[in-house]
Amino acid sequence: MNDPNGLVYHDGVYHLYYQYNPGGTTWGAMSWGHATSRDLTQWTEQPVALQARGFPDNITEMYFSGTVVVDEKNTSGFGKRGKVPLVAMYTSYYPVEQTLPSGKHVRKDQQAQSIAYSLDKGMTWTTYDAANPVIAEPPSPYQDQVLEFRDPSVFWHDQTHQWIAVVSLAKLHKIVIYTSKNLKDWQLASEFGPANAVGGVWECPSIFPLSLDGSREVKWILMLGLNPGGPPGTVGSGSQYIVGSFNGTTFVADEDSVYTPEEGSSQTANWLDYGPDFYAALGFNGLPRDKRTIIAWMNNWQYGGVIPTDPWRSAMSTPRHLALKTIAGKATLVSEPAARLSTHGGRTFTFRRLDGERELGRLGKALEIELSFSRKASLATEGEFGIAVAATKDYAQETRVGYDFATGQVFVDRSRSGEVGFDGTFASRYHAPLVLGADGSVSLRILLDWSSVEVFACEGEATITSQIFPSKDAVYSRLFSTGGETGNVKVRVKEVRSAWR
Repeated sequence: MNDPNGLVYHDGVYHLYYQYNPGGTTWGAMSWGHATSRDLTQWTEQPVALQARGFPDNITEMYFSGTVVVDEKNTSGFGKRGKVPLVAMYTSYYPVEQTLPSGKHVRKDQQAQSIAYSLDKGMTWTTYDAANPVIAEPPSPYQDQVLEFRDPSVFWHDQTHQWIAVVSLAKLHKIVIYTSKNLKDWQLASEFGPANAVGGVWECPSIFPLSLDGSREVKWILMLGLNPGGPPGTVGSGSQYIVGSFNGTTFVADEDSVYTPEEGSSQTANWLDYGPDFYAALGFNGLPRDKRTIIAWMNNWQYGGVIPTDPWRSAMSTPRHLALKTIAGKATLVSEPAARLSTHGGRTFTFRRLDGERELGRLGKALEIELSFSRKASLATEGEFGIAVAATKDYAQETRVGYDFATGQVFVDRSRSGEVGFDGTFASRYHAPLVLGADGSVSLRILLDWSSVEVFACEGEATITSQIFPSKDAVYSRLFSTGGETGNVKVRVKEVRSAWR
């Protein structure tokens, strides 16, 4: 599996569609897999929603990334006998030149935007073969980008009473915005980009509103996947965002959300996550504005096809709630885990002062950890404090999560996390900027699973998502403090029950 697709909440059910190869554990035969949940924790695998046309031996169309909306007003006309249609908009990829049932002719490797609909609450789908693709080619003057035109994100815009589609011109680092009254006929409205990080192709764009600091002021967020060219210190994929405004046709970035080389700043983007394994993030349609919940592909195109798992490959991040808060005078996306994990066996460790290492013993393989600590200003200029998790008893394997006082960064170090030799870049350390609290305090929330660690710092303004592949006996943990004494240390640990029970 790779990108999450078609995230939608409807009639009490969360639907997660996703890029899926029904014939293997590497990229190919792209289809839409499907899973459902009522609580974002326990998921039920469903039959493949959109299987590559002609699979397995004569594939003529693959289904790339896209989104799903609930067409409550039946603007599309797909609804019948009072049934509300769900409409998916996705990128059709045509591996061979052909004339389609709609009579439209497509080139080899063309990417175009198509739709399908469901009348049974998203369980089965009918492609709109009478007219697909509904957006066949990029707008002029970008028609030479027909092979790199993908990943539509669709939503209803209340103020202008129309549907909006955001599509990526991947290699040009542009998004194009279309409008429609019926999800079938689309008109070009505007374009945006390039801006900020442009080290790789732009993929999986979306725009959505959020209240600023819970007030009546509303900002719009453009969220983008970038591959390669992710956050500093990573190799491969990443996710960035830009804060701005949207009037139903045009996205305009806020000045302080865009960086230019002339500024002399080392910052080139606003990163959604500073880890190596958070890509193609997408939010659920169908939720209230300020309940924005996203899921990302927890992998990286640098090594996604060779991670050492069997008989499956790839996973999704934990669902996250997004909010927009003013931090250091700037509108900043913050996130926190959205799922209510089922936990047991809570343990608490407290240390008034700690210098060196302190064993915590055998904690388990799937944990929810809350770690808080502080260091006096006179000492908070060097050294590190943190926790080693997923460690073997001799600590030959461990993943270190903590704060570097010298650089002002929270970090995840997976260089000795277990199996790391399958890719030359995997054994690395990742970091995110984090300003200490006025009292020199730091708080970290850590979600540890069998093959992943997700870190949320302070208000969620810094997150790091990383895969790890430790040994089965890597269930130990210890604290570490270097470069001085760390105080007010508190660790709360809960074991997470299986979501597959």
